[in-house]
Amino acid sequence: MAENTYDSIPYPTFPRLATHPDRMAAVALLFGMEPAPVDRCRVLEIGCGNAGNLLPMAYALPRSRFLGIDLAEDPIAHARADIRALGLENIEVAARDLRALGPEVGEFDYIIAHGVYSWVPEDVRGRLLALCRQRLAPSGVALVSYNLYPGRHIRQMLREMMFHHTRGDAPQQCVDHARRFLDWLAKSCQAPATFRTLIEEDAAALLAYTDGGLAHDDLSEVNYPLYFRDFVAHAAAHGLEYLGDTTVDRMFDPRGLLAWLPDNRLEREQYTDFLYLRSFRHTLLCREEVPLSRSPRAETMDRLCFSAPVQMVEGAAAVRIGARQPAVEAVAQAMGACYPLPVTFQELLPYAGSAAELREMLLALISVGFAQCHAYGFPCQDSVSERPRATALARYQAQRSLQLANVIHTLINMDEFGRRLVLLLDGTRDRAALARDLAAGPDAPTPEEIARLLPERLQQMAGLGLLEA
Repeated sequence: MAENTYDSIPYPTFPRLATHPDRMAAVALLFGMEPAPVDRCRVLEIGCGNAGNLLPMAYALPRSRFLGIDLAEDPIAHARADIRALGLENIEVAARDLRALGPEVGEFDYIIAHGVYSWVPEDVRGRLLALCRQRLAPSGVALVSYNLYPGRHIRQMLREMMFHHTRGDAPQQCVDHARRFLDWLAKSCQAPATFRTLIEEDAAALLAYTDGGLAHDDLSEVNYPLYFRDFVAHAAAHGLEYLGDTTVDRMFDPRGLLAWLPDNRLEREQYTDFLYLRSFRHTLLCREEVPLSRSPRAETMDRLCFSAPVQMVEGAAAVRIGARQPAVEAVAQAMGACYPLPVTFQELLPYAGSAAELREMLLALISVGFAQCHAYGFPCQDSVSERPRATALARYQAQRSLQLANVIHTLINMDEFGRRLVLLLDGTRDRAALARDLAAGPDAPTPEEIARLLPERLQQMAGLGLLEA
């Protein structure tokens, strides 16, 4: 058997909020479905790698069940070690071919296939969609991501150049030589200014990839971009219907730029890709027989939670929200005060004139990308207790990394002081003990500096969803 390059060059996996059941359930609710509750659901991830995306979900949602499969055996072995270390009993991973997955695995409320469709041969793409149809529960949602035209054309041009330059190279050599080529091209390109800017920006993005990202995303043997219309047709051939996209605001047209088109949702989605030169999608699918609403209803806002990274600058929102309206500003500030934690509709109601006004306001804020909607509240310890405790997942990850997953399924970048603090937050130490143990570490700040930093950093960790009761 040929070596699996995912074993020799690991592919980085990490929490991707777009793939969380919360995002899929929120879009499903917007368009009239009744998805499974996020905290009591069954999730399958195809191409899970070392479960860097799936494992934080399993930790934060103990009443849900998770299955991850991947062809590469080394990442699965690493995932199993992490699962054992954390003592998780609601997640399983297996080195399996998606084509061999049958009824024995059961049904799933949410299926995640991120980074698979565009990187597998044609027959496997068809089998992937067939599997989604077969294994989705009646009200289930599947996420399939893929490279997209027209925006992908520039990257495909660079991919073809890299393939020419690295022809005949072994996998790691291919990555090393591709990096040198991209650096040379970005510095030496003699194309007209418009093209040169595009090449420089795309080359810089590729050079920022890890070796695994570059090897498996853009230097993979198969890389199949397509137009949205063609993906939807392929899904329909397998009994699946377009539900929406995880980039929620792109499903709306608040400026009326598509008003001239027929009232056809799929056609509007295709023209949205033309408008934005979109190069990638996280498309959500459901069974074709599921009845969907043509557009979201304002009443659905009552069932959702909301978040927005709002900061006030000289009395005005840093993200422009139109004419100055006290109620809108108050709602925006309430979301910003809790961000990244979401806020319920009922918690926002006191800041608006009425429930009806709040519904319309929130739907408008979602449609312009000002706010994100959630189907799940992500409960966590949002204040600092006498003996604060970081999640076991954060403490485990802090043993080897500055990047920690929080309960909201995002990746938090810590500095060394923050990492050492997380390691000490096991619920046994009060602030005095934390300060003492922090001061005892190598290259530790002075006791005075620790005393100044500690209260703020603890509150910051609570606000970032790193603490638990």
